[in-house]
Amino acid sequence: MSERNNHPLAWKFGTGFVAAALLAGVGAATEIAMASPAGADAFTVCPSGTSGVATADTSCAFADNVRRAWYSQPGTIVMAHSPVTNQVLKMQCTSTATTRWAGAKRCVGVNAHGAGLIVYIA
Repeated sequence: MSERNNHPLAWKFGTGFVAAALLAGVGAATEIAMASPAGADAFTVCPSGTSGVATADTSCAFADNVRRAWYSQPGTIVMAHSPVTNQVLKMQCTSTATTRWAGAKRCVGVNAHGAGLIVYIA
């Protein structure tokens, strides 16, 4: 079993769509610059404090679901539910360096309209 499946925040999927209880958060979002070479993404940390978004077409609710998917599904490609569009989207995650989280992952995908999605997860 992979280390991430033993993570205390691992979330097991049932069949079908991902269901998640999301708490509405109010607070100032924090913009974080990447600690990697030029051209790296800047991202806004979500109210959960454990995910962030780097594209306008990506919601924090979706970013949090990508994080849950990462800790519950094997491999570098995960399927996560978007509560905004009610679609399940494929995201590919790779390790990255950020100034916010050690061991962060950068997850990329495309929505049904062809818009690029970039999510950062702790």
